[in-house]
Formats: sequence, C-alpha cells, structure tokens
Amino acid sequence: MKSQTVINTFVEKTGAYVAAQLEACTRCGMCAEACHFYQSSGNPEFAPVWKIELLRRAYEQRFTPVGKFKVAFKLDKPVTDEDIAHWSFIDYQACTMCNKCSMVCPMGINLGPLIHTVREGLSDAQAVPADLKAAVNKQEEIGSPLGVTDDVFDSRIEWVADEWEIEMPMDVKGADTLVVFSSIEIMKFPNNLAAIAKILNAAGEKWTLSKKGREVVNFGFYEGNDKLTKEFMNRVFSAAKELGVKKIVVTECGHAYDALRWTSANLMDVPEIEITHIAGLLGEYVKSGRIKLKPGALDGNGTITFHDACKIQRRGSHIQEPRDILNILAPKSFREMTPNKEESICCSGGGGVIAIKEADPIRYASFELKIDQVNKVGAKTVAMACSNCRLQFTDCVQHFNLDWKVAGLSQLVADALVE
Repeated sequence: MKSQTVINTFVEKTGAYVAAQLEACTRCGMCAEACHFYQSSGNPEFAPVWKIELLRRAYEQRFTPVGKFKVAFKLDKPVTDEDIAHWSFIDYQACTMCNKCSMVCPMGINLGPLIHTVREGLSDAQAVPADLKAAVNKQEEIGSPLGVTDDVFDSRIEWVADEWEIEMPMDVKGADTLVVFSSIEIMKFPNNLAAIAKILNAAGEKWTLSKKGREVVNFGFYEGNDKLTKEFMNRVFSAAKELGVKKIVVTECGHAYDALRWTSANLMDVPEIEITHIAGLLGEYVKSGRIKLKPGALDGNGTITFHDACKIQRRGSHIQEPRDILNILAPKSFREMTPNKEESICCSGGGGVIAIKEADPIRYASFELKIDQVNKVGAKTVAMACSNCRLQFTDCVQHFNLDWKVAGLSQLVADALVE
C-alpha cells in the first residue's frame, strides 16, 4: 500500500527536530497569506500548514498518546491511498518550495523543509506526477531532464562559441572555476551561455566547463528523492574534484544553487570547494573593478524592474548585487516592485511545477500576482537571475499576451560591458 510506504518514510524522517516543529505549530494559518498559490486561489488546501498535514497525522498517530487515542476511537482516520493521491496534487502542483511561508510563521517553523519531507514520502510511494517523474528518469538515464546528452552538449557549446565568437573552455584541468549551466539555459536560453562566457573572459577568470559535470539542475531534489539528489550532485562534485577547481559557479538557476550550496552538506560529504551563484560573482566583479559597465546603458528603453528569485535572493541573500548593477545600468528607469527582496512573490514555476503540464492552470492563475506587480510600476522589461523564473515569465508573457521583455541579468551585464 502506498499509504504504508509514506508512513514508514515519515516515521524514519521524524526525529526530534521534525517533532519539535510539528508540536510548535498552532495551526494559526498565518502562513497561508504568504503562499502565492493560496493568495491567487483562496483554496484553504493550498495553505502551507495543510501541505504538511499528512506528516503531522502520521507523527501524531504513531508517536503521541492523543493521536493513538483518536485513531482507536475513530476520532481521526488513518492515512489512506486516496489521501496520498490528493496530497501528491497539493504538494507537487501547488507548491514551489519557495519557503516564504517560514518567514511569517510566528512559531519559527521551517515549513519548506517539512513540505520537502512530505515529497520524500510521496516519492518513496511512487506518487509523483508523471511529467515530473519522466524528467527525473531522463536526468538519471542520460544526464539531463531536457535531453542534453554528451553529443547535444558538445554541439550546443560548439554552436554558441561559433555563433557568438566566444571562447568556451572545456575540461581544463587546473582552472580556478568550474561553471555549470542548467539544461534550461543550454536548450532554451543559449545566449546566457555566451553572455556569461563573455563576462568571465572579460574579468580574466580562469574557468572551465565540464562534460561530466555539465548539468546543475537537480530534478531528484524536486521529486524529494534523496538517492537521485545525491547522484546528480555527485556528478558535479566529482567533475570539480577531477579538474582541481577551487570554486563552482552555479549560473542562472535558483533551485540548483539551493541544492548544491546547502542541501548537499546535509546529504553527503562534500569537497571543500566554494560554491557561489553568478549573481554574487557579477557583484564581486563590478565592485572590484574586474569588469566595467556603461552607466545608463539601459536608460531610454522604458521602465525596468527586477524579479527576486526565491532561492537566489531570499535563500541565497544575493539581494544587493543585482540592484547595484541595475542602478548603474538604469539609474533613471529602474523601479522596484512591491513587495520585493526577501518578501518577493514567487514566479510560481519553481520546485518542478513548470515541468508538470497538469499544473498549468494553477501556475498561470498564481502568475497574475506578478502581472499586477509589474503593471503597477509600468515596467517594460523584467530582469532576473534565474532561468527557471525566466522560463516561467516567457511562457506566461506568451500565455497572457503581455507586452514585456524578459531578460537575464547576465545578458544585461554582458551587453553593457566596457570593452
């Protein structure tokens, strides 16, 4: 039974920390107002506290006298296979794992990791949406959820180098920095590859790509599959160790940065290699003078605003660097959305949601919150440092027929470099 598999996983994962978090919850519902899916739908089942209800019930019924009493006297029902199917919908299609809910919890409960624990149970029970599971399987089998095999990777890198006339070093032992792109960038936004290469070369960075460690996105992390999460991470770490680099730069991908920078240390022994995000590196380059930008390069093209990615800005704290850059490039036309920075509204496509076709109506409805934000500042260009967000924005711009330009931060920097 799927329900028993889920329960067994929850029991295994419910240590003192999880128990303390579940016991601390007063079920006040304040987290609901922080969830973009709840805000856009009003559906009480989309409240973050309800997304961990399976975990709470399993904990209470297995470990507490009150829970055992409730089940014995039929005051509460055991978890069923029907519950598993329903919570698969709630926790995969109506949650991007943005963790904004944790910011408003008066009890300090870290709801995002608890929801991830629910996904772990659902993964063990094979209760994962088919589209997401297909992408996970593809990454396991060929190294990429979007079909970036060795041959495809070689051809794309060769094409980018030729098309943009840029040097793209590959498997250079002794390089200081390993740069790892996501398959979204490789297949959907190849200009990102050229832009970042141009910036790194201009800064005099000793960098390299790796065929073995070519994919930084981690669909095992989206699914909640610890085994595959570690396997996909290890491909990058193994390549980094073989090349002898000192630093790994995650390009414009938020969840990959979260997984590689923080989650990895909780799952496995990681090498002593610095892990940073391209947004942070761009800030360092500008501040130190390693690259120079043309002041006001973006002024005159209408208002530009910046979308804060949950895993890069809120989680990674790379909040100021993009703003410092945009205040150089567009001092007259850069305007902030509200709310912003740590309180920014999620794009609604992260956490694997954009990979699930069945979730389209939910993520489109939630994106209307972003439409309201952008329209209020009258922006014609929305910049961001996450390609998953960028894919969500470009898809929604087409879906809603919006008159916006969606731009990656790296591309804006590359276009404004002083040669």
